Amino acid sequence: MKYAIQLILMVLTLSVLSACGQPASTEVSPITVLMYHHFHEDAAQESSVTMQPERFRDQLETLKEAGYTSISERDLYEHLYNGKELPERPLVITIDDGYESNYEYAYPILEELEMYATIYVVTSYRGETPGVSPHFDWGQAREMVESGWIDIQNHTHDGHYYVETTQDEGPFMTNKMLVDGIEETEEEYRERIYQDLKQAKELIETEIGNEVYSFTYPFGAFNETVIDVSTELGHSIMYTVREGVNTSDTNPYELNRINADGSYSGEDLLKVIEKYH
Repeated sequence: MKYAIQLILMVLTLSVLSACGQPASTEVSPITVLMYHHFHEDAAQESSVTMQPERFRDQLETLKEAGYTSISERDLYEHLYNGKELPERPLVITIDDGYESNYEYAYPILEELEMYATIYVVTSYRGETPGVSPHFDWGQAREMVESGWIDIQNHTHDGHYYVETTQDEGPFMTNKMLVDGIEETEEEYRERIYQDLKQAKELIETEIGNEVYSFTYPFGAFNETVIDVSTELGHSIMYTVREGVNTSDTNPYELNRINADGSYSGEDLLKVIEKYH
């Protein structure tokens, strides 16, 4: 009996020592990246890419309450390339295009909730209204960046539209366009997208003073040439519009995002995210 008791105590002691020597968890939480575009107070404007500011607030507050922690684009970069440890349930917020509504509505909410976001701008649209909705200017961009909660990164200089091709039309970044009825050569196509991304990168770095290392593909369209040109120019993180979450092993040139639909309540968005966890 005495031997049996000693054996039990030894097993228990070894179990405790083993547990103390191990990390609490060896699993890395999936990295959720959200995609937003435009904000509008009018509920009639609600769509897959346009949402009311209060719905934006509801989504972010719900995710915070569910244990998601906002991380910056730089945090993500440091994790993917240098192994930086991330919090449980890391959340990356991306906003495409650079509408003035980002400055007017999203920025104050993000600042209030102390959550990071990266806005990917079409640089030729700064302070302009290329469609029906105005885009913020460089002064507003600098103000947001100086807050510490907003980063500005690349979404092309003037490459967010469809070009004429031999097959009809297709995204600027991934198609050889027709020039006076003649299709570009491979060299001309590559040079065109190289110059566009280079101009955008240089403009952001000049106007904002930050490093441009991240890029969102317009329309989610990319190919090997786009990836090659982007990396040549110093982009290390690129986002698609493919729905899903990411892990430490996800290709950093093809990161997934979840579209935060304008019709989603906070609980709706949480359910969409949780199905990938």
